[in-house]
Amino acid sequence: MAWYDCRTGKINILDESYRDEALAALTPFLTSEPDVTPAAAPRSLPAPPAAAAPSSSQDLATNEPGASLRRRIEEVEPSPLLRTLKRWFRLDAELRPWETGLQGERIAGKSLNRLRRDGWYVLHSVELPSGADIDHVAIGPPGVFTINTKHHRGSRIWLGDHAAMVNGQSTPYVRNSLFEAQRAARLLTHTCGFPVAVHPVLAVVGAATVTVRTAAPSVRLIDGTHAARELSGLSPVLTPPDIERIYAAAREGNTWLATSRKPDHT
Repeated sequence: MAWYDCRTGKINILDESYRDEALAALTPFLTSEPDVTPAAAPRSLPAPPAAAAPSSSQDLATNEPGASLRRRIEEVEPSPLLRTLKRWFRLDAELRPWETGLQGERIAGKSLNRLRRDGWYVLHSVELPSGADIDHVAIGPPGVFTINTKHHRGSRIWLGDHAAMVNGQSTPYVRNSLFEAQRAARLLTHTCGFPVAVHPVLAVVGAATVTVRTAAPSVRLIDGTHAARELSGLSPVLTPPDIERIYAAAREGNTWLATSRKPDHT
């Protein structure tokens, strides 16, 4: 349809019927200075940081929703211009699952952040030594929750006793959500010095239908778009001092780095 020549600074239109769309996609990334090559700008930026374990001084409270996914996307394609062009011409098959996940985490994270008005603390993108991360950790009067967010717009979600299905296909969502909660409980208990119970939550964004076929699911299933509303009405079990102590441990990056503790059994 169109392409941009980094050497000459010219936009070459291959199909005039797409001129307006191509210019709209490329214009935000161009500069008015003729001696600057627009596509070279991303190369002058420092390389995205490697997915290293957070240092003990890292305050996880500064993490934005989807921060880990955003970092992975930038590692695969550092250039914002090329990411936009790939999306425009549907050449983003490698990035699309991560970008879909990022959008879902941002939607759920935005809702969860509203809990802060009611005495909750919320963390996002809590990285683990394996390179995986816990999408969100919410700490408030009803307890501690690890939230595993999945973006499935227009899909049919089914939850049973020990499994979740998307459009009839089995997924590891329940197993993974349980593992995250068990790991978080173990690490927070170790750091706090008193037992910390953690409840697993599966937050689905954009589903067309949700069916729960169990009276007592092992994982709480919620609508990620309204995550705050679904968690805020739960009965309180933690005192304000306990909430503060747990949050102080959870926001410290070093809390989540342990790898030698007794392994989880799932």
